[in-house]
Amino acid sequence: MSQLTTTARFECPVCRKEAHATVEVPEVDWCVEPLSDSLSEDDGEMECDQCGEFFNINIQNSPAGCFIEMIDHPNVEVDAEEAPFASDDSQENEWLNNAIPQRPYDVYISNYYHLGDVLAECSGSEAGVIRRSAAVIQRMIFAETISSMEAYLGDTLQQAVLTSAKAKQRLTVKDKELSNEKVALSVILANPNVVSDKIRTYLKGLLYHNLPKVEAMFKIALDVDIFPDEDLKVRLLEIVQIRHDVVHRNGKDKDGEEHSFPTAWVMEAMENVRTFVETVEASVSRARLELLYPSIETQQPE
Repeated sequence: MSQLTTTARFECPVCRKEAHATVEVPEVDWCVEPLSDSLSEDDGEMECDQCGEFFNINIQNSPAGCFIEMIDHPNVEVDAEEAPFASDDSQENEWLNNAIPQRPYDVYISNYYHLGDVLAECSGSEAGVIRRSAAVIQRMIFAETISSMEAYLGDTLQQAVLTSAKAKQRLTVKDKELSNEKVALSVILANPNVVSDKIRTYLKGLLYHNLPKVEAMFKIALDVDIFPDEDLKVRLLEIVQIRHDVVHRNGKDKDGEEHSFPTAWVMEAMENVRTFVETVEASVSRARLELLYPSIETQQPE
């Protein structure tokens, strides 16, 4: 039987290393009305993959996302992905974990239009479950907008880097974590693709809502600036923080004040994200052409 799972990322309070764990998550009760009452909750445990320490945790799952708290270490921030069903087939899991769409932008823009349709339907309904659940649906649309941005950034960076020897070289030389990676000669002989595999694993493990980190990675690997201007960068950082409150605080800020998600505001956030994504897409497309066909300096006639 399939089980909902999520990947939790956190700084281990014992070994102080960046760690991740696979955690079983209770399923949302989609039959509850209104949807704002559909949050499910359970207790469990997770293991640090760096030192093997186990931690007692509380897991909450709702249409807005998944939230995990360490019961004995409540101040440790745990980042949990949305919870898809796990598969008993290891080969299927391998495919799910490693497949990158050929055109990440097409996936993003399709999601953008679908979310826009749902937002219009939600704000235009006069009665029924959609109208009664408008507040939580609009919050879900906002959260999914940021999730689709993260997916686009991750897929785009991985695709651009892993298909370019020059980008991989830049990353392994200039990124501190990768440059300090040590690989035995026996491992290299056994697997000629060990460098690409290490880079792929590293890129998959990044948190793509950490926009300053993502900005640095694109600059190091592809020599591109992903923000068109500082104003948009500031707005996106604020939007990402609000999405963090949606996922980790059930829509409330650190002072307990609840965020609201009116249609016009959500639409503006969607447009800000789209502007950002289109800037990244154009910048990466130019960078990939330059990596494939570097400009040749020609001598000018005197």
